[in-house]
Amino acid sequence: MKKIYENVLKPILPEKFDENEWFALAIVILVCVCIYWITVKNRALLWTEIICISLFNLQLTTVGDYFLAMPPYDFYDTVDRNSGEITDIFLQNIVYPGFFLFLMHIYKSWKPNKVWFIVGCAILLTGLEAVSVHVFHLFTYKSWKLSYSAMFYLLTAIINVIFFERLAAFIKKRKDDR
Repeated sequence: MKKIYENVLKPILPEKFDENEWFALAIVILVCVCIYWITVKNRALLWTEIICISLFNLQLTTVGDYFLAMPPYDFYDTVDRNSGEITDIFLQNIVYPGFFLFLMHIYKSWKPNKVWFIVGCAILLTGLEAVSVHVFHLFTYKSWKLSYSAMFYLLTAIINVIFFERLAAFIKKRKDDR
């Protein structure tokens, strides 16, 4: 049992449970509540859209974090370790995909101006990252800058809107063909 702890659990557990883990836990709970609300209580998205948007953003965050936070680039660390920890799993698998799922729910429900929506998403996500970095120390920038995140979120919002619109058009075409 000691070998399992030393070799498997210890490397992924937080070095200390401090403000960044509390912040991550709060975000996970908030995003789970939002996911519940948009999928059960106030669903505007089809289940096909929910699954596709979630999987698409899970892929984006996994590949993005892998390339940006790991050698050879190693621009930043998340939480307490440079090699990742269990909190990263929740951030990558729940928070990032869940937040974009929530944003796409808003996009479909409210039908906002596409450009303003994309810019608003980038501003919102950059602001949330600024709080997570400067107040809760969720990320430790090495050579990364918040302005890079703003551009990354702008690109990610554009990609999500394009993906959602093409997915919705594909689903509509499939329904019309029946």
